[in-house]
Amino acid sequence: MNFPQIQPLEDQAVDTVVSVLNRAKEQLGLRQTLQQLADSRREANGVQSKLNLKCLKTPVALTAEAFLTETIEKKWRLTNTFMYMLHYKNCSRDESSQYYYFEAVFSQPTVSYPIPQATASVYFRVQDKYVEPPNERPIPSMVFRVEGNYSEHDVRYVTLIPDWLLAVIKMKIKLSQRIEKLRLF
Repeated sequence: MNFPQIQPLEDQAVDTVVSVLNRAKEQLGLRQTLQQLADSRREANGVQSKLNLKCLKTPVALTAEAFLTETIEKKWRLTNTFMYMLHYKNCSRDESSQYYYFEAVFSQPTVSYPIPQATASVYFRVQDKYVEPPNERPIPSMVFRVEGNYSEHDVRYVTLIPDWLLAVIKMKIKLSQRIEKLRLF
């Protein structure tokens, strides 16, 4: 019996996008060689930004802070657009894990407003599981959530982009402008 090969949804999505793009190029009259077709699949699949969390070791709070600083400044390159402050908030624990919480507050000062009108926060949570023996302990996991959003993103697979932060900042500025127009204060 021949079973079809099971593919993750991400691979299926990449295949669909690549086939649509290649068909569109063909409709436009662009002839592609087999090598160019294979390269288009490789390029579309390589877009994922993968970060390695192996550097998160004990003490997790200190190594996580260093990892976040390096990721924000060098990998995501958010300091080209924003200034930020990274704060260690707290830690908590349950039966199987220790959690560490960080907040990165991003702002965009300008010449006309050196003190920013609004900021955008990104909340990070590091989970260090301790149900396994210390010598076999898994790598901690890290997720982030942008202020005003409910979805959490794994830092290994999702890149924080400046547009998400700009959207939060613009939303806050528009809200303050509406309040000023009402002249409540």
